[in-house]
Amino acid sequence: QIGAFGAATTYSANFLVDYLAPPPPPPAHDDCAAALAVGPGFGTFAFDTTSATTGVEGQATAACAATGSTAVQRDVWFTWTANTTDHVAVSTCGFTAVNTKLAVYAGAGCPAGNALACNDTACGTQARVDFDAVAGSAYTIQMGVGPAAAGGPGQFSIGAFVPPPPCGTNTGPDVIVGDLIDVLNVTSVGGVDAIALGTTSCNIGTQVLLWQSGTPNHPVIRQNLYKYKVVNGAGRMEHLGASWLKHAFAAAAGSLCCTCQGGGGGLGVGCSDPYGAGLNGSQSSAGPNWQVNAHTGGFPYPPANPAWAGVVARRCQVPASALEATGTLSTARFFGEGHYVTPDDAASGNQNNNVSWREMSCTGTTEFSLALTGVTARTVPAIRAWAAAETGVTLHDVQIAGDGLCVVGAKATSLGGGQWHYEYAVYNMNADRNVGAFSVPVAAGVSVSNIGFHDIDYHDGDGNGSVNVSGADWLGTVAGGAITWACVPQATDNNANAIRWGTTYNFRFDADVAPVTGVITLAPWKLGVPANVTTTGDVPGNNAFNTLCAGDGSSTPCPCGNNGAAGHGCANSAFAAGGLLVGSGNASVAADTARLDASNMTGGLCVFFQGDAQMAPVVVDDGLGCVTGSIVRLETQGVAGGASFYPAPGDLPIAVRGAVNALGGTYYYQCFYRNADALFCPPATSNRTNGVAVTWAP
Repeated sequence: QIGAFGAATTYSANFLVDYLAPPPPPPAHDDCAAALAVGPGFGTFAFDTTSATTGVEGQATAACAATGSTAVQRDVWFTWTANTTDHVAVSTCGFTAVNTKLAVYAGAGCPAGNALACNDTACGTQARVDFDAVAGSAYTIQMGVGPAAAGGPGQFSIGAFVPPPPCGTNTGPDVIVGDLIDVLNVTSVGGVDAIALGTTSCNIGTQVLLWQSGTPNHPVIRQNLYKYKVVNGAGRMEHLGASWLKHAFAAAAGSLCCTCQGGGGGLGVGCSDPYGAGLNGSQSSAGPNWQVNAHTGGFPYPPANPAWAGVVARRCQVPASALEATGTLSTARFFGEGHYVTPDDAASGNQNNNVSWREMSCTGTTEFSLALTGVTARTVPAIRAWAAAETGVTLHDVQIAGDGLCVVGAKATSLGGGQWHYEYAVYNMNADRNVGAFSVPVAAGVSVSNIGFHDIDYHDGDGNGSVNVSGADWLGTVAGGAITWACVPQATDNNANAIRWGTTYNFRFDADVAPVTGVITLAPWKLGVPANVTTTGDVPGNNAFNTLCAGDGSSTPCPCGNNGAAGHGCANSAFAAGGLLVGSGNASVAADTARLDASNMTGGLCVFFQGDAQMAPVVVDDGLGCVTGSIVRLETQGVAGGASFYPAPGDLPIAVRGAVNALGGTYYYQCFYRNADALFCPPATSNRTNGVAVTWAP
């Protein structure tokens, strides 16, 4: 019967009648009465729940209710006989991508009572159970999926249970993120996408971790997303977005990380507790970040609760434009991060290991979906995945005295043509004073370009007074021998865009000099002592070497019209371009690796010399001289193939041989050499390269 809807006008159209292919039949062991025998003994066995149906047996066992439902859907059945008395584990961990749920019952055939064990979240969305088996006894295994999950193929293992190690490595309660377990993806809104990440916490300390709902004595859980990508030839690791905080309310007693010893009032010693992505992404009960002191673990309760709306609100928001498909056609990689903050953990001094990360894949073209891959890197923040993704990255901890921990990453990348890209990332794990300025030394004469900055966007009223923290970019300026970025002081704006706890900001620029290891400076945003802290990393070296006294006709003419090429000395009998002197290396008195290279010379010997003053170029024999003052003969060196250099192996460094002032300064260098042809530009028989002025750093 086909008709118009309501008062709609009638119209004519076509409709299609077609055959619908029947679904594949369920497997033979879809029914517990026809359970498939596996084993006997330990091994790895295949399963496939793609076309399985949900039976009536095994749907109400109390052991399966830990995650909110006793249902084991799309289930298939196996029987297994133990050939030894042992504590046995049945697991799908690492054997499938299917969201599995499994239960084990005593005896063969359909279960007559409660399961010996049941689980669906032991390792993310996969399951693991353990039970005591007796040699010669049969056991029934129910393999299915959680509510509304899709079926699929995979394997499961049966083997001797190896208990996790005992905990107690750190005194007091010590919560870590033992695993990132699942992802909630939502549809983007107005160019903003959002996810939530499921986390399993572990207490690896020696005391029960407080977990008291309705009080400030419980953990808050934050989720972050990072992206690594090579852009214009250089890698960068950027923080894309952060969630509001899940206020934890109850703790389970799993054994993901250690042997759970139990204990009332919270998360027991050695125990683990899963909070799925749906729970961590619950919007109505989420609290803002700005009220938390991540160093002390303190926060008010109940949290601020401004109005919110929409599926992306309060979740881990990221710009949709920053998402892209991962794979062989892209250098993009994504990393999810979980972070727990709680008062008694911090009071025990254990707040610096509360962060873990896990790599993620991304699929889609306009709408994107993120999924967890790999394994969780425990107790380290996602900024450390930068060094895993790219060689040459340095990452240094920076502990602010009396406050929290930051991590500073640095990497210089050659772009070719004498240009270098300098990339920095500053991660504030838990410093309550935050970070308000970042500075990198830049020597005089270094050309800096493409100054950049990257931060995250705060959302949904995450800031003092439920007004978002400012999104104003920090402007980088070159002055006073450094490039410095800074945000508005706290006294001017208490919601200024400081690097607050749990966030990473990036600073970048290009320069025309190669890197050296130098001092990088951070200034806390809130006033206090110390006023700044330092670390080391790649910074631009000195642009220490500058050409002077060129015999190219640009100043004093060469004596017999023998002008050389641009920047060279006067021409000689073998090289019309003229002798060339260049400097390289680190012109630092304390760490001298400077080197002088001379080329396009005639004769068998040459003399490198230094002066502490320069003069206007004057004719000296067949060339020009401009080095004067106190002259030091550095060394007489052999010439081979028209070239020579100083220092050679075994020679003193230039700063030592030339007695350069320990405070540095500018000194001047040339190289003298003999003509090979006495008839060239007579009557003189010698020539000189151009000069080089070297500005020495201390």
